[in-house]
Amino acid sequence: MKRFLLAFATIVLSNVLSAQAPTWSSDIAPILYNNCTVCHHTGGLAPFSLLTYSDAYSHRIQMVNSVSSGKMPPWPPDPSYKHFKGERYLTTDEVTKINAWVTANAPAGDTTSAPPAPVYTNASVLGNVDAVLQLPTFTVPNFPGDLYQCFVVPNGLTQDEYITAMEVLPGNPEIVHHVLIYEDTSSTHDAQQLDASTPEPGYTNFGGPGVPKANLIGGWVPGSQPFVYPNGMGVLLHKNKDIVVQIHYPFGSAGKTDSTKINLKLSTGALRPVFIAPPLNHLTSLVNGPLVIPPNTTKTFAEEFTIPTNFPIQGISLLNVAPHAHLICTNWLVFAKTPSDDTIPLIKINDWDFHWQGFYTFQKLQFLPKGSTFFGFATYDNTANNPHNPNHPPATVTVGEATTDEMMVVYFSYLIYQQGDENYVIDSSILQQQPTGILTPEDAASVVSTPQLYDALPNPARNETTIGYYLPHAAKTELAVFDISGKLVESMAVSGEAGHNSFVYNTSQLQKGTYIVQLNSGGQTKAKRLFVTE
Repeated sequence: MKRFLLAFATIVLSNVLSAQAPTWSSDIAPILYNNCTVCHHTGGLAPFSLLTYSDAYSHRIQMVNSVSSGKMPPWPPDPSYKHFKGERYLTTDEVTKINAWVTANAPAGDTTSAPPAPVYTNASVLGNVDAVLQLPTFTVPNFPGDLYQCFVVPNGLTQDEYITAMEVLPGNPEIVHHVLIYEDTSSTHDAQQLDASTPEPGYTNFGGPGVPKANLIGGWVPGSQPFVYPNGMGVLLHKNKDIVVQIHYPFGSAGKTDSTKINLKLSTGALRPVFIAPPLNHLTSLVNGPLVIPPNTTKTFAEEFTIPTNFPIQGISLLNVAPHAHLICTNWLVFAKTPSDDTIPLIKINDWDFHWQGFYTFQKLQFLPKGSTFFGFATYDNTANNPHNPNHPPATVTVGEATTDEMMVVYFSYLIYQQGDENYVIDSSILQQQPTGILTPEDAASVVSTPQLYDALPNPARNETTIGYYLPHAAKTELAVFDISGKLVESMAVSGEAGHNSFVYNTSQLQKGTYIVQLNSGGQTKAKRLFVTE
């Protein structure tokens, strides 16, 4: 009976402490609405929604682990090296609030005072557009690997125009891995001929679109927002030409259907043309190639490209940067050096993730005078220690377009330099707080100094439930289950690692009724009620 009374008192004390913790309505909802729900909503790119308190509570353990590790929100560039427009990361204060909220068992607060939830229609956010490129409905065939399908759409223009904004709306986000958009400038409509030679919509081609006179004009990766060019800038589209849209459908997409759409805003004014090119690439600028990574090795490759001094221009102004590699790449460093030996940082990615790639727009145009040299370094880990390695055991990886091959390419969008570009501001926001890195157990211990036990999920439980708990320090830890009379039903040794932990408990052996789950760690105890149904 003493043990039961101790458990009951612990529940009461836990409820009192929760009232002092951050609440969903006042503290957590604003963070989620500003940073997470653009993907985490019904029909969005993420696997679950975070729009409601119930959503956030159900996924609180996943959420706290993801934000504490820096995995979410996904923002690969290192902000301590270079800032970009629209950076997605949580401040240390925001991560601390989420940790404290989860640790206090995620109190709701006054839900009537919560900010209104954003509304997502999964439709265009550009509003009125000037052109809609609707791709044909396409069912992915039973292909032996990754499929790169190219679709051809006439642009329908009777005069040259500039793209001032571009938005890609995947028809089936589940299978559209990424999209590259080209203009076929050939007078013979070469891409149309390739399309006509195959019975299915479009044609298959690894690499680019398979036609020699194709210019890259845009792209899309998961999480991308519509790209809007700064005032007075745009990508030139030539009249009566074709748009070629290459979509990567990954292995496992067979039998699924897609019909992607691209929205464009256009202008006929005298705009500054934006060009997209990969001066750093494994075909022409690799200095220690070839790009071959033997099994059980880690290797760093280097690329260089110098802007020729005989160009009839002063230099170029960089708008954005997009490194590209595949699965076994682990990090990137890209910078430039001017003829006067000034170093221009461009991008650094410490934990490369093939599934989160994009074009990252600088906060200011980056002026590079002719004679400047681009430098790119990328490391590839082809060992069993790399969790993204597609080969078990590791095998030799070489250059190729398949996901299991590798690439080393850095795209840039750029303009021909004009006087004053070095002072051209694209994003004037100033980030006041340093971004969060990995929140260590020591950091978390500063938020709360005692072990915490969370409500089981699901609760009531039928066959099994997940019991989450938090430990400020590593310690020998056990979970004990008592019936409502205080009789011990079962005790289990569980992980005693510092931080957030979880344990899946088999409840099928228990009779219907009310139980007490007690956490014992480092001489301290916490308890929660558990309801079991038949």
